[in-house]
Amino acid sequence: MPVTLLFLALFALAFLAFNIVLCIRVWRLRALPLRRRALPALLLCCALAASMCRAWGVTAVAEAAAFPLNISTALLAMLELDRHRRRAGTGASEHLA
Repeated sequence: MPVTLLFLALFALAFLAFNIVLCIRVWRLRALPLRRRALPALLLCCALAASMCRAWGVTAVAEAAAFPLNISTALLAMLELDRHRRRAGTGASEHLA
């Protein structure tokens, strides 16, 4: 296996872990309505389903939908966390519990 494929796989796993952590942090924000807390997790599930289509030979769905859904998951979750920090009046150094 070429080294570049190994680095690409490690980056993909790191980005997936980053998305999962963001989704969990947004889910734990009790001040948000349920639909806004669940949206990043639902987008991540759709992205994972689109990526799984590649295993069944449906590459068009994976190529068209998986990457944009992963990016939108990360952006939406970071936006919700930033909105919560600004609304709560806390700085970026305080951890959300």
